[in-house]
Amino acid sequence: MAAMAEPETCPTFDETDRLVLRFAEVSTREVRVDDTLYATLEARFPRQELIELAMTVALAAMVNRIHAVFRTDLDDPTRAAMANAPACPIGR
Repeated sequence: MAAMAEPETCPTFDETDRLVLRFAEVSTREVRVDDTLYATLEARFPRQELIELAMTVALAAMVNRIHAVFRTDLDDPTRAAMANAPACPIGR
């Protein structure tokens, strides 16, 4: 997850991973995706997959916003499992 901050330098991310991360960041921060990014996505993914990607990113954003509003605490098992995990840099 820490590699998401600089996906260009992460050797385990391929071009599709980087494109998905770019889409997630842009659509979360700016809401609207520009024509160039959309054209790149459209060339890489069939329409159904692009819809699923957009819905997944939108659902994650919605859930994150609800948790932020209510300052939802982690349950004990999740806190124990994630205690030493790096924070996800997207959406900060």
